[in-house]
Amino acid sequence: MASKIIPAFIGPLTPPALETWLGQCEDGFAIYAATKSATAVALDVATMIRLTGTQLQEPTTQVWWFSGRTEFLKLATWAEFDKRIRERFMPKGYKLIALRTFFLGAQGRLQFNEYAAALADARNGISATVVTNTTYKCQLLFHSHPLLLLRIMAIPDFDLDRITVDDLTSLMSMQWDSLIAENATRRNITSSASTPAVLSPGAYRSSSLPILDDAEKARLTAARGCWNCRKVPTDPGWVAHVSRLCPGDSSLGVRPGRDFIPTAPTIVKSEFAGAMILGDDPDDQPDYEVEEEFHPIYAAADYDTSDSD
Repeated sequence: MASKIIPAFIGPLTPPALETWLGQCEDGFAIYAATKSATAVALDVATMIRLTGTQLQEPTTQVWWFSGRTEFLKLATWAEFDKRIRERFMPKGYKLIALRTFFLGAQGRLQFNEYAAALADARNGISATVVTNTTYKCQLLFHSHPLLLLRIMAIPDFDLDRITVDDLTSLMSMQWDSLIAENATRRNITSSASTPAVLSPGAYRSSSLPILDDAEKARLTAARGCWNCRKVPTDPGWVAHVSRLCPGDSSLGVRPGRDFIPTAPTIVKSEFAGAMILGDDPDDQPDYEVEEEFHPIYAAADYDTSDSD
């Protein structure tokens, strides 16, 4: 049954939620007493307890109320009923637990709004004399994500003493959204920059090169040329390669070889990190004898190439 004086308690069954609701009950009774008409009846203790008990609509508290209702209605003051509720549903030391939750809380992997909401909820169960606005602002700021903290501290004329709790929360929320957007943009740019430029299939016209028969293969092999682009070392711009590593030639309609990798734009020092033996395909052009049987893989790092002797 709904009450016009106090709200219903539907949970969650936590100390902060109960603390808030019991405070609302006190406010409701005080407002009724101050605003009731001269002909309206005053609320006696039993009525106040009954109103409070019937608004305990969270299942566990509702069962507790109905099982002890007769006893509760005999209490001398409403404050005694308030005490019974606290003793039953608020564990001993809950204020210390609330303080621990508050002061050990940090944003970590949470979104900022989730972190701020959890911190505000933890504060609700603590006296305002213990956690002042200044203490709350310090906790909110210095336990936030390191990048967000740096962003706030870098704001010109930022004054933690002057800014209100609500304004600080709003400012940090906007700066967090900005960080998220910048990070997403940076990832897109980095991904685009690191992706080698690849010509679309339409960029290669049908090849007009001669059919690669055994005679053509023999000619190219004798000249140490490439079976794919049909070029030989005497051609302009020649770079030694075989068909699987061929860079191709779009002007001739020749696609790159199967294992061709565009040259990376960044030049770094390298050190030997391992080797990978490449599997043979019977249709691949054999490597020339001057090449190694396996190709070292290098990792970016500083490396001293001088002799160790």
